[in-house]
Amino acid sequence: MSEPSVIIVGAGVAGLSCARELNARGISNVVFERARGVGGRCATRRINGQPVDHGLPFLHAKSGEFGEALNELDPAGKVLGWPTEVREPRLLFHPDALKPGRRRMARRAGVSEFPKWLGHTVDVRLGHEATALADRGDRVEVRFADGSHAAAPFVVLACHVRESLRLAEPLVSGWSNSRSKLEALTAIEPIPTLTVMAGYDPAAFDAPFHLWNPLETTMLHVIVHDSSKREHPAERVLVLHARPGYSRERLADPPAEWQAELLWELGEILEPRAESPRWAQTHVWHDARIPDAQRLTDALAFESGGGGSVALIGDAFAADAGLEGAYLSGISFAEQIALVLAARAGRL
Repeated sequence: MSEPSVIIVGAGVAGLSCARELNARGISNVVFERARGVGGRCATRRINGQPVDHGLPFLHAKSGEFGEALNELDPAGKVLGWPTEVREPRLLFHPDALKPGRRRMARRAGVSEFPKWLGHTVDVRLGHEATALADRGDRVEVRFADGSHAAAPFVVLACHVRESLRLAEPLVSGWSNSRSKLEALTAIEPIPTLTVMAGYDPAAFDAPFHLWNPLETTMLHVIVHDSSKREHPAERVLVLHARPGYSRERLADPPAEWQAELLWELGEILEPRAESPRWAQTHVWHDARIPDAQRLTDALAFESGGGGSVALIGDAFAADAGLEGAYLSGISFAEQIALVLAARAGRL
């Protein structure tokens, strides 16, 4: 393909929604993603043939715009209203999601169906790890770990905050009016989460809840009964997310150690047999959430003297938290790019 107008680094929901909106406006773009699949924290693994959501447990919408996007998913795979059985709902990351009238759902095949749907009409290049940016005057060049490179007038970083900062800072720190923006960026401290997925014989014990935010724990923050979303599940699967303080404290420790501790605490509050699953897997979310007080309300954009631009999008740069914020951030910045290109073409 010819050189695109926009390069997007990161195929999470923010990057994909941005690319999709650019396509709708006839603006050429390409998305580069270092992983083997799309979605970021909207993530699903298949373990023993059964989907397991190990990031976001369900999808929910406050705005009509995001609700309409969720409604476009295949209705056959929806579990509308899930979760309904919630213990200690006021302790949820997003308790407003349970308010009457809010749209929420799980997906039989996993929440990753949403980013896959967003990306099905987008040019996504998987397995491309961005390592550096370079100023090419009216364009910005993205360099990749395999030695390849690509350039465009706009480069949009839709990665985790620390990754976007690592890529952007060496380049834009020398550009005018960048200091205050970089200070705002470095002040963001994402919340990490240690996660354990555990599988059991369905007859081993009862798990009479969809989500549980236990009060009496020191390590466990959320327990998700993931298999309650599945049709005829072969295994009972629980997904454990650790508390922020515990996650920060144990972030650099061997996963086997904190896996054992989280399972031990699960056995203490639920059922002794829960401490010994058939199988267990772990995942570290280094940037699981952005503290509400640290979110910026718009994309962070930098422009070189020659006109090349670098921008950062995602839930850290949105008024709304989480997945909805990421989605709307991508849409909003695509609209801004369209306005800039129209102005440059003399149409405004």
